[in-house]
Amino acid sequence: MPSRGFMALCAGLVLALPACEKAADAATESAIERASGQQVDVDRDGDRLSVKTADGEFVVQSGESLPLPADFPDDVYLPDRYSVNSVMDMGGTRMVSVTTQGKVAGIFGAAQQAMAKAGWTQTMSMQHSVDTAMLSYEKDHRAAVLSFNKGEGSDGVVMGVQLRTETQ
Repeated sequence: MPSRGFMALCAGLVLALPACEKAADAATESAIERASGQQVDVDRDGDRLSVKTADGEFVVQSGESLPLPADFPDDVYLPDRYSVNSVMDMGGTRMVSVTTQGKVAGIFGAAQQAMAKAGWTQTMSMQHSVDTAMLSYEKDHRAAVLSFNKGEGSDGVVMGVQLRTETQ
């Protein structure tokens, strides 16, 4: 399995580079290879991008109104109404970004209540400003980090969910 640092590097490069044509895919592949020193294979299928190395694979999917992965855990808070902006799966870590209506403080508070009710133990709570906040939780060898940022427009919130399963 690729190291977390390598996966983060690849994820940043994949998301930062244009993603429309074969030339862009070749440029993405070349940039990741130069930055990491590893041979990689980039494969695109619509909004889904897969990056494979000798150590493993991770997948990034982005676009408007993507489906939530069918196996997304039902004990992790998501707002009642949302649209999925992006999904990334990197081995034991999954990241999902959603957009919802409301204010950061309201979504933050609802998340705290729902995660506690679902049996998660809060390990960190941080509010940078009225427009930015973060929560961290643990439960059953899993960790969840929820981030909240004011989105475009006055009533939008972009909520990021990072889920990691610890190997025993």
